[in-house]
Amino acid sequence: MKQLIRPLALGLFATLLCLTGHAQTYPTKTIRLVVPYPAGGATDFVARLFGEKLSKSLGQPVVVDNKSGAAGNIGVAEVAKAEGDGHTLLLSINDPLINNVALFKSLPFDPQKDLVFVGQILRSPALISSSTSSGIKNFADLKRMAVPNAKYSYGSWGVGGLGHLAGESLNRDLKAEMVHVPQRGEGPVVTDLLNQTLTLGLSSVATARQHVATGKIVPIAMMGADRSQALPQVPTLKELGLTDPLYLNSVWMAILAPAKTPTAIVQRLGQEMRAIANSPEVRNQLVERGFEMMVTTPEQAQANYKLEFDVITRRIKELGIEAQ
Repeated sequence: MKQLIRPLALGLFATLLCLTGHAQTYPTKTIRLVVPYPAGGATDFVARLFGEKLSKSLGQPVVVDNKSGAAGNIGVAEVAKAEGDGHTLLLSINDPLINNVALFKSLPFDPQKDLVFVGQILRSPALISSSTSSGIKNFADLKRMAVPNAKYSYGSWGVGGLGHLAGESLNRDLKAEMVHVPQRGEGPVVTDLLNQTLTLGLSSVATARQHVATGKIVPIAMMGADRSQALPQVPTLKELGLTDPLYLNSVWMAILAPAKTPTAIVQRLGQEMRAIANSPEVRNQLVERGFEMMVTTPEQAQANYKLEFDVITRRIKELGIEAQ
């Protein structure tokens, strides 16, 4: 028996040494932080903020690489196929990791097999806003005015994204016929609202907040389980009597790595990420922009992901939404 135990113990010890070695030598070169959306949006802002701080704590340059297109699939696929050495990372919202699985018949990656969570950073409840020319000043107005043939439109940050799903669910709840206008990111949605070319728009609180404050767009309702700390005056869809479980979800951002990345490197990156997110300087910057902190371990992020994956992919199928 002792003869069997000793080789096993030596094997485990060698594995631990190997993992420790990975963590001690990492990183050895520039780290690329891929964002699957254009520059200038909320994900880009968070990536550049964390990239700067990670560069200082890890002692290597961190370069943000915007790889937008195909509803986030291009950027996610690039990281999923990258070498698992911790030098290529992904900063993404939930949509490409959940929604796209149900939207596309085939993907160049499998988020559940090809990627591993370093951790979630924050969440930003989606805000439903109206243009000032629409005449819609609150949810009661929307409910009364969004009747069939009203020729209303709503914009979202992409086909099959959480904003698109919420808009289609609202169409059903209100028995409306609002036309979906998809954009490549939430920044253009807010721009369309400012230009009066949309009736409604769904975006993050962080992107819309400054324009709400100046009265250039009108906040109508909020997704999420609770009111936003940044816009506490805006009621949630749940408060307004809408029961679709989809409305309880928020947009979150997370950092991920290729699945073959050594556990020791993932854990080290997770520790660095949490330290950055929990620092007063970074926390204050994010909260001031309307984000809410959601700092998790890799294990907590994976558990959250699984729960949300089941709800959203089911609703996509029920709503009959397909990628365009």
